[in-house]
Amino acid sequence: MDEKHPPASRGSTEIAQRIRAARSRAGLSRKQLAAASGASERYLATLEAGSGNPSVDMVMAIAEALNVPMAELLPLGGEQDLVVSQAAAQLRRLPPDRVREALAWLGKPGQGGGDKAQRIALVGLRGAGKTSLGKALAERVNMPFFEVSKEIEKRYGGAISLLMEINGPAALQRYEAKVLEDILGANVRAVIAAPGAIVSAGPLYDRLLAMSWTVWLEASPEDHMNRVVAQGDLRPMAGNRTAMNDLRSILAAREADYARADIRINTSAQDFAATLDVLEQAVASLV
Repeated sequence: MDEKHPPASRGSTEIAQRIRAARSRAGLSRKQLAAASGASERYLATLEAGSGNPSVDMVMAIAEALNVPMAELLPLGGEQDLVVSQAAAQLRRLPPDRVREALAWLGKPGQGGGDKAQRIALVGLRGAGKTSLGKALAERVNMPFFEVSKEIEKRYGGAISLLMEINGPAALQRYEAKVLEDILGANVRAVIAAPGAIVSAGPLYDRLLAMSWTVWLEASPEDHMNRVVAQGDLRPMAGNRTAMNDLRSILAAREADYARADIRINTSAQDFAATLDVLEQAVASLV
């Protein structure tokens, strides 16, 4: 399906960014995407560099291989207005029943959908990169950064492990709810690293989804484990096989809830710098 390409235009540059971002979210290598779409790896490299103008057939093939609507790869999603483009992108990510709910909600008088403002919340298990990527993203986009777990420890005056040991999980959930509500209430622009288990607290997670643009940072079980150990926690190594099995089980159990996020980015698909670029591009499409 390769073809000769004219000099790059502004449109092809944005298509290149969208293809790179979509491939990263899907966790596919360029070689895998080439095999799935019928394009050569070299041609895909040209497209992702913004050096060529892909045909409609090529964009359709790549979108099908990435399992995304073709509009996701087009400048402004094929729309003429940025706001309309963002609204259409959000609707495309919803299951059919949620789309009907959204349309009904939009049709009610006084509804605007501006509650999320410019808040970005990062969700995912420990070791996904929420803290490191969150801090770096906040610096790039000039927003304050909040790590909910650290804010809880400041308010409690001790480690979360101590809070859990003395007061139990119910107390931790109360702290999480109060701290998160305070962050959301005081900041219309912020990058927030949410606790890994927030998806298990249904109403609190619903609140986060309603009040912020959420990004699920996922990683391979091996990367999760290695990053936790690199942070200085050697406990998983004592029973590595059991710990890894538990980790896989947790990931599987929470996948559907994490997938409710607005954006999904695989942090194992590329290095930190490239992941930060993908995250910044994804956030730009939301806020």
